[in-house]
Amino acid sequence: MTDPTNFRRERIEKLLHELRYEVERGMMERDLDEEMGFRFYVPISQKIPDGVVFCEFRTRPVPRHVMDPRDLQPRLKLVKSDTPS
Repeated sequence: MTDPTNFRRERIEKLLHELRYEVERGMMERDLDEEMGFRFYVPISQKIPDGVVFCEFRTRPVPRHVMDPRDLQPRLKLVKSDTPS
């Protein structure tokens, strides 16, 4: 049986790659504006008591010399829950 944590992470990484493709194509074909954003909150935090997790996706134009090669791929950090499932 597959570990549900790994399955979820793999699914999110796949969706992020698909998002990257759609954003790149949309901007190259001039279907999308260069500045857009999407924000939401996850209503619980494991690190901050009574906290939330803020999630944000944002695009904006920047000069080419500002690019960092480490930012070219989506990176996710796996966080293991302390509570047994």
